[in-house]
Amino acid sequence: MTMGWKYGKPIKEKLMTLEEPGKMLPFDADRGLVDEVIEKCSIGALVESVKDKNENAAIEELEAFGKELMKLTIELADSKFIDRTGEMVERVAEQTGISFPHRFERYVELAILASRPTDRWNITKATTMELVLQVSSCTLNKVIAEAGLALPCKAMCLASFEVAAARTGDKLNMEMSKTVTKDGICEFTFSLRPQEK
Repeated sequence: MTMGWKYGKPIKEKLMTLEEPGKMLPFDADRGLVDEVIEKCSIGALVESVKDKNENAAIEELEAFGKELMKLTIELADSKFIDRTGEMVERVAEQTGISFPHRFERYVELAILASRPTDRWNITKATTMELVLQVSSCTLNKVIAEAGLALPCKAMCLASFEVAAARTGDKLNMEMSKTVTKDGICEFTFSLRPQEK
């Protein structure tokens, strides 16, 4: 049987190999990723550290935590705990030139899963121009409320999302249209900015 041809190359040459001989890759996030991130980026320790600070200082600390959380997640997810999804997302982006939303979404979801494994979230829209994330149960918001604090925890999320976008090179507009405290859900919309000519 002969191989089909597409764009001047045999189809077989265009197929991606998703594993290397002898190298097993899991299909889902490794529990080790969660354990390492929780050990180094504790939500409880973060809230304790901002308890006696004024709002501006607390927001700065939330932002710094969000940035460090995402940097650590990216570092671990792309090396020690690479999975089949990560490998495939990177190879498809390399072959197609399309990064958004999949590369960015992977980092966002892994950072949530790794730092707050009991949270509930959902991607309600994912196109090459827009991604919508809803978080309906947030550990950070809960721990802040239990500590009797009234802090805008979105500072942590938005700072972490900025690090993910910088890593993927996606130029994004980021908006938060709903919050757990007011709407029962946090909703973040990420839209790809048009390329400058």
